[in-house]
Amino acid sequence: MMHNGFGMGFGHYGNWLCGPGVFFSGPMGWIVTLLFWGLLIYLAVKLFGAIFSGKKGDAATNLDALKERYARGEIGEEEYHRMKSELA
Repeated sequence: MMHNGFGMGFGHYGNWLCGPGVFFSGPMGWIVTLLFWGLLIYLAVKLFGAIFSGKKGDAATNLDALKERYARGEIGEEEYHRMKSELA
């Protein structure tokens, strides 16, 4: 008796890939699998970007607020430069 792959217990076709697609068999399985992994990678990249770029956005926002206060005349030039150096 011949066995394909790792034996008869692993998937529809007897191999560890579970046939042409992981979630469904046939061409639709490949499409669903690719969409799943594409979505997972997209979400991982977005999460990575949100975690490591959050501090830069806050500093830019604070600097913009400082510039607006200086432009409105709420703070003087010396205070502006001091606060700007603290933000950087």
